[in-house]
Amino acid sequence: MSIRRVLALALRIVRQFARDRRTLALLFGAPLLVMTLLNFVLNNSTAKLTLGVVPPDGAIGQQVMAQIQQQLGAQTELSVKTIGRDDVDGAIKRGDVNGVLVFPPSLSTAGPAPTLRVDGSNPGAARQLRGVVAQLIAAFQQQVQTASSAAPPIAPPAAAAPLAVSYLYGGPEYTQTDAFAPLLVGVFAFFFVFLLTSVSFLRERSQGTIERLMVSPLSKAELVLGYVLGFTLFALLQSLLILLFVVGVLRVHYAGNLGLIFLVTLALTIGGVNMGIFASAFARNELQVIQFIPLLLVPQVLLGGLFFPVATLPVVLKQLAYIFPLTYANFALKDVMLKGLGLADVWPDLAFIAAFAVLMVLLAALSLSQERV
Repeated sequence: MSIRRVLALALRIVRQFARDRRTLALLFGAPLLVMTLLNFVLNNSTAKLTLGVVPPDGAIGQQVMAQIQQQLGAQTELSVKTIGRDDVDGAIKRGDVNGVLVFPPSLSTAGPAPTLRVDGSNPGAARQLRGVVAQLIAAFQQQVQTASSAAPPIAPPAAAAPLAVSYLYGGPEYTQTDAFAPLLVGVFAFFFVFLLTSVSFLRERSQGTIERLMVSPLSKAELVLGYVLGFTLFALLQSLLILLFVVGVLRVHYAGNLGLIFLVTLALTIGGVNMGIFASAFARNELQVIQFIPLLLVPQVLLGGLFFPVATLPVVLKQLAYIFPLTYANFALKDVMLKGLGLADVWPDLAFIAAFAVLMVLLAALSLSQERV
């Protein structure tokens, strides 16, 4: 073995990378960018649950709220908020609370029992709230049992009655897989179609296929439309396969229209296809295509709601998340699959995704029309 030849080969590799400034920038800059985002997301996101409470009417309602605040004072991951009796579902829909504990207007021996209304589209939060409220009711029962001759602050029958749980969305059969499935459908469809398109189109460029087509009878418009439709067809099939696998094989629960779910996924993948075509214009090899992933895809995955709700992110990162198409795709897919909402509810999210897809189509067409023989 010749150490000299080994060192010469190593030196050639070093010089090759040294001449590629973009590779050097992404090699050293991309990990720092991802780690910075992770630091802000992990250390500054506040994934706190909020329990709404509809207290009884009158002075006894103040006593109930005081008891709840006292018993939950040590639980920093849970906050309590008073909700109006006619705004229970509205508060959950707006995302102000994760669930609402509703006391009857008057606590009496013959009165109705407290009820818990939760958002079943978040099974983890619903399960945690059920446990917390069960502890509260148990504490009320214990207070009643140990009460002396003095009148207890809460009537015994109402406090001792079993807790009834109702679901605004979803139900007790929903699991964490159901909650993550809409997010994973969007992420996988967007990620893999971008990777496939960018690498495949780069191969078309490097092999001279586009140059040969440019001198053929094909017009530039025909060339652009043919490539876009060809790659979009595979994106459509991939989206359909992912969706059918999630629903048919994994048996994930979904409450909304399957066609609307596919429409949202399709719009996202069309944007991903054309973003891949556009990004490939700035790459000269497959390695440079891969380098776009930390810049174009990883921030969307981290900030789009897959790991942490967008509402809990720091203000700066939250504003950044609202310019990413994957964020709106996650919103729409969750609303349709988990909450059963329709087009009238998710059309703003779908409109943003469609606008992104149109923008990427125009940029991809521009990159193709500027090809030179």
